[in-house]
Amino acid sequence: MIRCKAMGSNRGFTLIEMAVTIAILAVVSVMTIPPLSDLIAKQRLNTTAKDLAYIFGQARAQSAVLRKEVTVKFGDGTSDATNFFWISKYDDIKLTSDTTDVIFQPIGLVTIRQKEINNPSFNPSQPEDPITNPKKIKQPVPLVFTVCSQKLSSSKQISISKTGVIQKIEDKSGGCS
Repeated sequence: MIRCKAMGSNRGFTLIEMAVTIAILAVVSVMTIPPLSDLIAKQRLNTTAKDLAYIFGQARAQSAVLRKEVTVKFGDGTSDATNFFWISKYDDIKLTSDTTDVIFQPIGLVTIRQKEINNPSFNPSQPEDPITNPKKIKQPVPLVFTVCSQKLSSSKQISISKTGVIQKIEDKSGGCS
């Protein structure tokens, strides 16, 4: 016995149904693009902070192994046994904290970082004297480093103890300047 198919039983999608489905998918995908770009920017910021922390750990270990001072410099250069250079790989992520070199002593401790600033109590009517009336004084620079994403307007702060160990890496929102 042969059965005939009834007319109109073709199964499929009409052109209008396909167009509506594609339009809905387009709207949904456009809505998810900004969160994806933010996610990528956050991951870049995390990676940059971890890279900087890794450089500090490497320098500390190298100073202990070589029993020499090892310096971390913030800029472009070629690293060697006693000098490590660090600069962000990404254009939108910068180090916004003080870029004074970090020097690890042979026992792994960090040398206190200092920079010269204008002496607020300098008396210009008196002769300049390095002991009693210095024009510039040394000020300690904290071992806290901030990498900042201009795209996200947020930052990561890396704190190093005086013993050269990474104490913490924490989020700081709105820390970009």
